[in-house]
Amino acid sequence: MKKQALLLSSLTALIAAPSYSQSLTEHEGTLTITPSFVSAYMFRGLQMGGFSFQPMADYSKGPLSLGLATNFPIADKIPGTSDPEFDFSASYAWDIMPNMFTIKPGFCLYTYPRAHKDDGSYKVTFEPYLSFEYTFNDIVFSFNLYYDFVMEGGTYEFGFNYSIPIKLLELDIELSALIGKYEWSDAINGPIKIKNKGDYFQAGVSIPYEFSSKSKLNVGWYYAKGANNFFQIGNDRESNPSAIGRGVFQLSFSQSF
Repeated sequence: MKKQALLLSSLTALIAAPSYSQSLTEHEGTLTITPSFVSAYMFRGLQMGGFSFQPMADYSKGPLSLGLATNFPIADKIPGTSDPEFDFSASYAWDIMPNMFTIKPGFCLYTYPRAHKDDGSYKVTFEPYLSFEYTFNDIVFSFNLYYDFVMEGGTYEFGFNYSIPIKLLELDIELSALIGKYEWSDAINGPIKIKNKGDYFQAGVSIPYEFSSKSKLNVGWYYAKGANNFFQIGNDRESNPSAIGRGVFQLSFSQSF
C-alpha cells in the first residue's frame, strides 16, 4: 500500500501542477497510424508470442498523448497471452528544462479478451507510471517507475537512446538499450497469490527512413533477454520458461495526419 500511495501522490502532484505548462489549445493534434510486424513478441524479457502483427495508433496534442497498441500473433501463439492484446495508454509531458529534462506521468491499461482465469491469465491489468527523461550530448536517458494494481507489484527500468546521423545517406541510425527489474505479488490469476520476480535487458538498432515529414519506414533489430525469473509460493520456486533470450526483427511504417 505504501508503494501505491507514493505513486498516486506523485501522479496527483504532477497533474495538479502548474501554470507553467502550455495550453493544449496552442497546439494542433496529430494522429499517427503505425502497422508493424515483429519476428517475436518480447515484453520485459518474456516471450509473449512468435511472429506477430502489431498495429498501433497514437494521438498527440502538445504534451498530451493517447495511444492504442495491439498484438495479433500469427505463429507460435500462447493461449491466453496476447491473442489478441489491446493496450490503451495516456500520458502528459512537462518540460521542466526545455530540450533537457522532462517528467511524464501516465498509465497503461492492458487487456486480453480471450484470457481465461482457469489458465491463470488476467483479462485486464492496470499500470500507472512515472517517467523521467534527461538529454545530454544528444543521448536521451530515461528512468521509469511502474506499478501494476492487479498483479500488485512494481517495475523499475533504466534506458538510453542515441541517434547517429548519416549525412551521406540522409538518414539516422538509432541505438537503444534498457535494463529493468520487476516484482509482482499476484502474478497468476487464481485462488492463491503467486509471486513473480525477474530481471531483463534489451539492446538494439533501428534505421528510420522518412518519405516525407508525415510518413516513415522503420527497420530494426534488438536482442531481449529475461534473467533470474521465477514464480514463488512460500519458499518453493519455479523458473519461468517464458524468460529467454531472443533476437527480434521489426518492420513498421508510420503515417501521420
